[in-house]
Amino acid sequence: MLRITVLSLLLGVTALIVALTQFLPAPDSARQQSAAIIWDTAAVKVVRGTPTITDNALQLELDKKGKGLVSLGVRGIDAQDFSFIHLALEEPAEGLVVTISWTSAQAPHDSHAYVLENHTRDSLWLATEELRGWSGQFKALKLGFSGRAGDTVLIEDFSVFPASAKHKLLAVYSDLTGYAPWNTAAMNTYTGAFNASSYYPIVLAVAFLLLSLLAYGLLLVLFRTKLRFNWAVVALIFLTNWVILDMLWQFRLLHQLADTHRLFAGKNTEERLAVGPDAALYNFASAAKPLMDSAGSRIFVTSSDTYSGMRTAYYFYPRNVYWALYGPALPRNDLLHKGDYIVLVAPSTIRFNRARGLLHVPKRRDLKAELVYTAPSGTVVRLK
Repeated sequence: MLRITVLSLLLGVTALIVALTQFLPAPDSARQQSAAIIWDTAAVKVVRGTPTITDNALQLELDKKGKGLVSLGVRGIDAQDFSFIHLALEEPAEGLVVTISWTSAQAPHDSHAYVLENHTRDSLWLATEELRGWSGQFKALKLGFSGRAGDTVLIEDFSVFPASAKHKLLAVYSDLTGYAPWNTAAMNTYTGAFNASSYYPIVLAVAFLLLSLLAYGLLLVLFRTKLRFNWAVVALIFLTNWVILDMLWQFRLLHQLADTHRLFAGKNTEERLAVGPDAALYNFASAAKPLMDSAGSRIFVTSSDTYSGMRTAYYFYPRNVYWALYGPALPRNDLLHKGDYIVLVAPSTIRFNRARGLLHVPKRRDLKAELVYTAPSGTVVRLK
């Protein structure tokens, strides 16, 4: 029983590999004739950061703003000739954000970017067919880093390749074995895939299950004089598929657990909020509150994004906060008073003209206001 189960599974995984590589190729793979653009430190242009070259690896120290940027020499090369990107970083700093960006010669002012979700970066393969805007001739292809000033990252490889069966399997492997830290959306959904993944794990698992069952059926037909149908074999094939799929989830869960412990262990409530999913909103509200004169003043929070607006209003409590889930973002002009605070949380349709000292509310008369505090997450103004 075990022997026929193992054989059915081996035939199933072989059929799955053949299907992925031969029957489901990249859309442009048939016409891809260009040679791969292989990582070469001599041809790389360092745009931001301080480089140090060792054995065809580039060690980049982030600048005073915590930024680093390198560009490949790909000008004039057609993006559709390349189906895969390979990136290899050696022990990147904790919290380092890695971005792949590109611009096309046809639209030089229209830049596209993909922030890497997969935190397994020692050897990461990406399928470019899943990247939005990957088309036309390259004007630039860049690899960017954002972290703390002085952090270093060692780039061992940043190359692009045309379609091949090997590269496709490596991209699928990167998807299945990678992980991403927890985010707010993970509380409600779990897809098991990244935005740039070619396949959902459950789809691959179902395909593996069906192909393994078909292989078992084929073996029964070919060796009908020696084999008889056994429900235990079907159950073992199903159980094996379920265990493999669950192991992938458990692998990611363990990485996320380690990240959570590293990020929050030993911190009090305020410190956890300052580094948690709402860090930008919490830090914005924490910095603005001491600048507000009176604890009794009214604070009106506005935002086009419901979540950002509601969470920011929450972080301003126990101050006198107003947040309108339905209806106008602000009450009528005649109901607003001098000294009221208006919090504009990005994105917002309400605009503040600092030079003129005017708050522009669509379809209303402008209000006189003065700036109290501004940050990338939002702006606080006081009515005059």
